[in-house]
Amino acid sequence: MKHIFAVLLAGAILLAAPSAWSAPEEKPAAPAKDSPAALDARTTNIAVVLDGTDSIGARLGMKLKEAFNASNLFRLNEGDTPKMRLLVDTKPEFPSRPSAGSVYSVCWVYSQGEGYLNFLLSKEVGTVTMDEIDALVNRLVERTDGLAVKYANLWKGK
Repeated sequence: MKHIFAVLLAGAILLAAPSAWSAPEEKPAAPAKDSPAALDARTTNIAVVLDGTDSIGARLGMKLKEAFNASNLFRLNEGDTPKMRLLVDTKPEFPSRPSAGSVYSVCWVYSQGEGYLNFLLSKEVGTVTMDEIDALVNRLVERTDGLAVKYANLWKGK
């Protein structure tokens, strides 16, 4: 009985040993590449068109362009491509005191390209002082992003 048990034990060791010896070495997994997700699907072509006669309005237009240029969600584009256009018009609130404030209007329109009729997406009218420009720019950029998401189907074919 001892011999049978010894033979079975030796056989089990021999059968188990080759699988332990031939097991492939486990290599550590290669670290994942640290690459950001492509934002092109979310990037919106945009153009800011300023029409104004006052310094506050000019500053508003430049700050808007700077904000869009700094954002990964927008690409400033003046070319003949489908894009969202911000039409910004400003006038002095009081003609006798041009630095007191400015009246502005912003129209967001979709432009398929030159020779196509623009499609009105939204509009806003208000007043702004030099101290309020940064807050207004942030709000307009946020609203622009919301409109870009809402009307994303217009940019799917770009």
